[in-house]
Amino acid sequence: MNYTREQIAAVTDIAVLRPDALPADILPVALAVEPLGLASICVAPIYVATARRYTSRVCAVVSFPHGNTLPAVKAHEAAMAIAQGATEIDFVMNYGRFLAGDSVTIEREMLALVEICKPRILKVILETCYFSRTMIERACRLAVDCGVDFVKTSTGFASGGATPEAVKTMISAVDGRAQVKASGGIKTYADACTYLDLGCTRLGIGSTSYEHVISGVQP
Repeated sequence: MNYTREQIAAVTDIAVLRPDALPADILPVALAVEPLGLASICVAPIYVATARRYTSRVCAVVSFPHGNTLPAVKAHEAAMAIAQGATEIDFVMNYGRFLAGDSVTIEREMLALVEICKPRILKVILETCYFSRTMIERACRLAVDCGVDFVKTSTGFASGGATPEAVKTMISAVDGRAQVKASGGIKTYADACTYLDLGCTRLGIGSTSYEHVISGVQP
């Protein structure tokens, strides 16, 4: 299926998350969010207040990019980002503990964040490149049971990003009880179309890639 610029924009979180990102890098993206009809600008918590001066659609990442902070620290970071004006939270699950078979820690952090973020949108980043298909299914079902709104493929900072195979597994596992966000490695219009066709309702695209993505839209 072909998508218009407006359709792609409406489901895109533009990420400004490079480790060397400056306050000046936030400004042009934040100013573009509402004129372009983007879903949000996605920033580190330190930049939420900066972005919020220019748009009300601000997504903050929590425990980014490794997910290995204590559950209480994640909860506090999310609460502070919300206090600064974040309207959505994307948090990285502790995938190291999940790989070790510790679902209790993951459930604890998810439940705490669900409570803190209501009624805001909460997305959990799984970092699927480290998981088998079975583990992706288990993580998605745990997220759904805890009340998370979205499951998200990747941070974009690990060894791999979104893949069609991972997204198909996620779509099947959530079974309509949560939405799916593809992120990491979406650099062309064809990439965006692939994940939207599979059923993703949100895309994470880097600020340096977005213009290239929409440049492929047919007039």
